Amino acid sequence: MVVEFTIWWILPLVLIGFIIGLLVSIFGGGGGFFYVPLLTLIFQVPTQYAVATSLASIIPTTILGSVGHYRQGNLDVSLGLIFGTGGIIGAFFGAFASGMIPPPLMGKLFGIFMIVLSIPMLFSARKRAGAGTDGRPAVSYPLTAARAAEGTIFGIVSGAMAGLFGVSGTPPVIAGLYLMGLPAIKVVGTSIFVLLFNAVAGLSGHLAIGQVHWGLTLFLAAGAATGAYLGPRYLSRIKTPAMERFYGRFFTMLVIALGVVMILD
Repeated sequence: MVVEFTIWWILPLVLIGFIIGLLVSIFGGGGGFFYVPLLTLIFQVPTQYAVATSLASIIPTTILGSVGHYRQGNLDVSLGLIFGTGGIIGAFFGAFASGMIPPPLMGKLFGIFMIVLSIPMLFSARKRAGAGTDGRPAVSYPLTAARAAEGTIFGIVSGAMAGLFGVSGTPPVIAGLYLMGLPAIKVVGTSIFVLLFNAVAGLSGHLAIGQVHWGLTLFLAAGAATGAYLGPRYLSRIKTPAMERFYGRFFTMLVIALGVVMILD
C-alpha cells in the first residue's frame, strides 16, 4: 500500500517533529510513543508504515540528543552500551515479526504494551521522587555482572518493542535505569543513547521489507533534530529535586493516556 503524501503535511510534520524532539531530549526516550499514534490517528498512515517511519525519524533525534547530553554530563556510557547491545538483539526479532501481525491488532497490542510497561515506571517514579526531594542525587550502584545481565534483559525487551511497534522501547529502558539508581537527569540522557541502538536495529529490519515512507521521515526528522539539539540546554536549568519529583510521574501518565487511545481506536 502506498501512503499518499500532500504538501499540506509539511508544516505540521516539521512542527510535530520539533515538539517531539524537544520533549524527548528533555524527558528521555526516542519519540516512538508519540510518532506512531500521531501518524496513525492524524495522518491516517497504516500502522506498519507508521512503525518504520517512526524508527527512521527517531535516529536523528537520538543522535543529537545523545551528543547534547554527553556534553552536559548526563550520559552513563557503560550502562548505555549494555542496554543498547540487548536492544539490538530484541529489535531485529521485533522488526521481522511486525510484518506478520494485522494492522488493527498491532495497534491494540501497541496500546496494551504501553499500559502494562507503565506499571514498573510508576513504582520507580514514586520511589525516586522521595529520594530526590532532599536535594541529594540518587545513588548509582557499581556495575556488576548481575546488573549488566539485568540491563541486557531490559534492553532486549526494549528492542523487541522498538522493532515490533516502532515505539523506541522507552518504558523498559527508563524503568531499568531507575532501578539501577541513576539520577533522573542521567536517566534522560542515557535512555536517549540506548534508544539510538534500538532505532537503528529496528529500522534495518524494516528496510528489508520496504515499509519506510521517506517523505514523512524527512520532515519529521528535520523538526525533531532541531528540537533534540536544543533540549539538553533547557534541561540543565532544571534543579535536581524538582526533576525527581516531576519526571517519572509525568511520563508514566502520558504513556498510559496514549496507550488507552490506541486500544480504543
